[in-house]
Amino acid sequence: MIIIKKISWEEILPIWQTKLWPKSVRQSPIEPNSAMCFFKQWQTNDDGVRELNEYYDLENMKFTPTFWGCFDGDKLIGVNSGHMCINKEYRSRGLWVDPEYRGVLLGTKLLMKTISQGYHEGAVLCWSYPRLESWHTYQKAGFQQKGHNFWCEWEESETGTNSKCALVFDENIKIDSVYPSASQK
Repeated sequence: MIIIKKISWEEILPIWQTKLWPKSVRQSPIEPNSAMCFFKQWQTNDDGVRELNEYYDLENMKFTPTFWGCFDGDKLIGVNSGHMCINKEYRSRGLWVDPEYRGVLLGTKLLMKTISQGYHEGAVLCWSYPRLESWHTYQKAGFQQKGHNFWCEWEESETGTNSKCALVFDENIKIDSVYPSASQK
C-alpha cells in the first residue's frame, strides 16, 4: 500500500542530493529552506533605471519546513517539501518521484499535501519553481504561470528550464495590497 506521511530533513536530503539535484546538476548548497521569493522586486540600477529583479530574502530561512515522503511499504518513492515565506507565500520545493512510480499521480498527491499545509499555515498562495519536464504535474495540482497580477516565464537556471508558478488560495485577495512591490513602477 502506498502512503504519504511527514518525513525529516535527514530522510529527504539524500534523495535531493542523489536523485533530484546531484552535484552534476546543482552546484549551490542544498538547504532545508530557500531564500528565493515569488515576486520580483523593483530596484534601481547604476544608471538610475528601475527594473524588476529576482528577489531573495534570508527571512525565508527562518520558517520551519515540512517534508513529505511517499512510501511503498518501507521504500521511499517520492518526496516534496514546503515552507512559509515572507508575505505569507508558501513555497513548494523538491518534488521527486521514483521513475518506476511515475504516471500514477503520486507527484500531484505530494503537491496537494504541500498545498494543504500552506493553506493550513495561513498562506495566501502556494508557489513553486518546477522544471519544464514536470510542468504537467503542477498543472494537475492547480498551479498557473499567469494570473492574478503575476506573469511567470520559462528561463534557464542551474537545474534546467524552470518557471515560477502559483496557486492563489483566495482570488478575492488583492495581490497589490499584500505585495505592494509587485505593482510599483
